[in-house]
Amino acid sequence: MFNSLEHCQSPLLQEETGLLHGFFGMSDGKIADDDPDLFAAQSEYVAKQMHIPTERLILLHQVHSAKVRPVGAKWAQQPAKADGMVTDRSGLALAIKTADCAPVLLADVQAGVIGAAHAGWRGALAGILQQTVLHMTLLGAQRSRIIAAIGPCIAQESYEVGEEFAEKFLQQSVFNAQFFLQASPPKLQFDLAGFCEHQLRESRIKECHVIPIDTFTEKNRYFSYRRALQGGESGYGRNISVLCLP
Repeated sequence: MFNSLEHCQSPLLQEETGLLHGFFGMSDGKIADDDPDLFAAQSEYVAKQMHIPTERLILLHQVHSAKVRPVGAKWAQQPAKADGMVTDRSGLALAIKTADCAPVLLADVQAGVIGAAHAGWRGALAGILQQTVLHMTLLGAQRSRIIAAIGPCIAQESYEVGEEFAEKFLQQSVFNAQFFLQASPPKLQFDLAGFCEHQLRESRIKECHVIPIDTFTEKNRYFSYRRALQGGESGYGRNISVLCLP
């Protein structure tokens, strides 16, 4: 159905031999979230780009949590309810769906361990990234070798929040104030990618790269929940971020 999908890659992950990855967005036509046939076609295109059968594209039932699941094969029934997954099996592509939240792909190529996480503000605050790194180490990865890429997500200048939102982060640590700007009081702007990067560095991984693409402003390239909401649109699609050890 698709000849192409908008996509980008992380130079950091590209440098690693034996890794396949991509951050995929829109096609020429908008994909509605409530159309399973169109999402299936989008997934099929992504799998083809990763050189794997579609059934080896592993998706989660994302619930904005800090839950992480190890993956050894495709789900026997329904996708697991979680927001992170890890594997040491080659040929399995870990895929994350987002529409403003941060997709995070992680790898320790030497250990043959990869991870993927869906980091919305709730999951990021709850510790989804720290938990994903931890679960990677349980499969043999070493923190000092793990690299990570944070894909297209809503940028700080587009992410307006209220004081009650910020208070949730400040209750965890007063140092989280650095991720909020007061551009137009009393409204604040939250740096989701910056917070995720901080969480990963606090987890003592080797290196992290942030792709500077704002899903909210890239209206012809990447899906955005907030943009659809403000535009009064009835539905919105999902960006797919995927990582695989071939």
